[in-house]
Amino acid sequence: MSTNAAADEAQRSPQRTARGAVASSVAAMIRDAIITGKLLPGEQVRQQEWAEKARVSRPPIREALEVLAFEGLLEHSPHRGYFVARISLHEMHQLYLMRILLERATAESVVWPSHLQMAELSELAAKARAAKGRHDHAAHREFVEQFLIAVHRLSSNQLIVQAVIDLWARTSVYRALAFGAVEHGQIGDGVLDAILKALHKNDRNALCEELLRPTVDTHDYIGRAMQ
Repeated sequence: MSTNAAADEAQRSPQRTARGAVASSVAAMIRDAIITGKLLPGEQVRQQEWAEKARVSRPPIREALEVLAFEGLLEHSPHRGYFVARISLHEMHQLYLMRILLERATAESVVWPSHLQMAELSELAAKARAAKGRHDHAAHREFVEQFLIAVHRLSSNQLIVQAVIDLWARTSVYRALAFGAVEHGQIGDGVLDAILKALHKNDRNALCEELLRPTVDTHDYIGRAMQ
């Protein structure tokens, strides 16, 4: 690589990093709109509209839409644009069956946490309770999901953990239908406390039961909502 080419590459690298950060931020905004039901299945996600909302140019919007399409939250139609993925009961059952199987595998292979890891999990649970107390439902949902993923990350089977995380992204659109269940505490602080108790006691059976409870309950809730 010539000196000039190297210099050009060094200059472009921070620009790409900055644009990637903007694209990630926009993707998070659109993802939250889908999860909370502000964007409905089949609804078009217009690039110009989101560029204006996020106050950014079109390129990072396109990158964000491509990421969400990869996650399965959006569908791309040539010459028409991006649309929120339509909900399929059959697909939902398959995705949640995979989640249940893989999450059971991570729960069964969790390495009991250190004092530091327990403190970090307890802090996430406390943040979830605080968000619920101030009726910040979006933050409550986010901290609950961060807590659950953090517990899965304790597994020694990191390839399975990554598959679990990928499936969580793929099921975001379905969790939008279960938002009411989350708000009413069906998937909330009691489960987090039970998981912390199981981890503290090194109780594998209780951990498997409680860690899978949110997934099973959400699957059942969505199934009833879609019938």
